[in-house]
Amino acid sequence: MHTNRYETLDGWRGLAALAITFYHVPVAHAFRDLAGWKNLEFFVDFFFVLSGFVICHAWGKRIATTGDAKTFMIRRFWRVWPLHIVILGVFLAIECAEWLAVKAIGLSLGDAPFTGPSSVPALLSNIVLMQSLNLHGTTTWNGPAWSISVEFWTYLAFAAVMLFAAGRTWVMALLAALGALVIALFSPIWLFATHDFGLARALYGFFAGAVAYRLLVPQAGAARSGSVLEIAAVLAMFVWMAGTGKNWTSLLAPIVFVGLVVVFARGGGVLTRFLMSKPVQLLGLWSYSIYLVHTLIYYGLRIVLVAAEKKLGWTFTASGTGSERLFSFGGSVTNMAVILGLLALTVAISAVTYRLIEKPFMQGAGPVKTGVPARSSSLAAG
Repeated sequence: MHTNRYETLDGWRGLAALAITFYHVPVAHAFRDLAGWKNLEFFVDFFFVLSGFVICHAWGKRIATTGDAKTFMIRRFWRVWPLHIVILGVFLAIECAEWLAVKAIGLSLGDAPFTGPSSVPALLSNIVLMQSLNLHGTTTWNGPAWSISVEFWTYLAFAAVMLFAAGRTWVMALLAALGALVIALFSPIWLFATHDFGLARALYGFFAGAVAYRLLVPQAGAARSGSVLEIAAVLAMFVWMAGTGKNWTSLLAPIVFVGLVVVFARGGGVLTRFLMSKPVQLLGLWSYSIYLVHTLIYYGLRIVLVAAEKKLGWTFTASGTGSERLFSFGGSVTNMAVILGLLALTVAISAVTYRLIEKPFMQGAGPVKTGVPARSSSLAAG
């Protein structure tokens, strides 16, 4: 930790965002056959845990009045909403272009424009961050933004706990347990829930992180975690991730990530030095953009390649249809080169969106200046 900020956790946030970006890449590759590949999705739960941890750190003693709670929510809104709405606007522009292509030249690239996940009602719910409150039966528009939606409403629950329950730790533990119970009893795919029981998933992870901050973080002056403990925590995470699935063991995700966060909050080993390196810290700085931008890039790639297939007769599709379509460019080496190029492009664009969209609002472009330590939350930093 340095200057009131957990920089090692910033590094983890960047790596987690990049892992999810790799997980979603629509290009065929051999890693998809590995055990636990689909479980990379659980890095979203890492974001929830980390969010609860660092927001409890930054705001746990600062919300005592309704005015404080209002300020907190306004600041969180202007932290997560501007980039979300810009990306949503680009998706809308693309959908309009697809509609014009259908009308003008009869070029259909899949589902009819403004239907299904890209419907007008879903657009409206995305604008007000309500798209993941089980309104549409699926994720919509920019798929990964489902977690931004539920995390925003989890902020409201946190503010309520601070305001009406004096921030009592047992109340936060109760909310975490309630979220886990809802998932266990009602989610047909356990913790893989998104648009349907995503709010319960967020409450579970977020308040598990907040409780961890309250109970498990060593006090100032306590011994730092060494290399052995850091490596053991990472290995434990990957062993669990390789073995879990759509069953009760998925419910352990927030617990696994609590252990990881607590270890690296006081990290002092060789992995901490890696996480503190400049490239990894930059990934952490740009992680929110990486998370929201990557599907836009992949969506654009799908449109271009499907259009090329239909108009030029070329073949890129290796398997799947719609958003599940995977492409191939002639071989494993070429495919991996394309994947690395897509990851690099995502990071490069994210650096720009951070500078032009995120940073101005962090510095007070919204109606209320942020006034909080930079990078003080998990995915939507600052």
